[in-house]
Amino acid sequence: MDKTYRLTLNRWHKVAERLSRRAKDISEEVRAGFNQTKVMGHLGEDQQLRLKAEGKRLAALIPNLFDLQATVAQIRKALGSANEAAGISANLAELDMLNRQLRLMESLINGQEAELVSIDELPKLPVRVQEERGLFTRPSTFGVRVMPDSALETYRQKLESVRNESFAMADRIAAKNREALPLSISEDVARLAGLTVSP
Repeated sequence: MDKTYRLTLNRWHKVAERLSRRAKDISEEVRAGFNQTKVMGHLGEDQQLRLKAEGKRLAALIPNLFDLQATVAQIRKALGSANEAAGISANLAELDMLNRQLRLMESLINGQEAELVSIDELPKLPVRVQEERGLFTRPSTFGVRVMPDSALETYRQKLESVRNESFAMADRIAAKNREALPLSISEDVARLAGLTVSP
């Protein structure tokens, strides 16, 4: 029998993950039971009866597995529609862009090591330095700070600005994920997901 549960979007995501893991476990159990059962020889009629019973038990799991998979698909479809309607999908795309910018700014700022030589210091370097390692000699190299000092300061400011935007966007998404979504699912599947009491 189906029952309607009114959960937040975030909670439905957790329910779908839980059911998906359970479906995977059942799938692996059925696959292993049907495809990898081995015996060392015939041990009598009792062995045959146990193997037949196990085959029936595994076969009975398949409709449950399909119900679980259908419910996961139903939940994900409803979440997709709700995410789109609430603007979460667009917010997630923007958050992804902000996080990519954050990673770039952090790598650029962190890459400006103290031992880098500034362009203005290049004339102070020797024309060419040989580095000896064992039997081999190779030219030595120096890391050069190509980034202008003004750009470094700009990137530091941009990093803080983007970080604040990213936090604000994540908060907006979290707030939207607290919206409730009513869905009807079977009570048996709901029990597997830990939804024993209908809100």
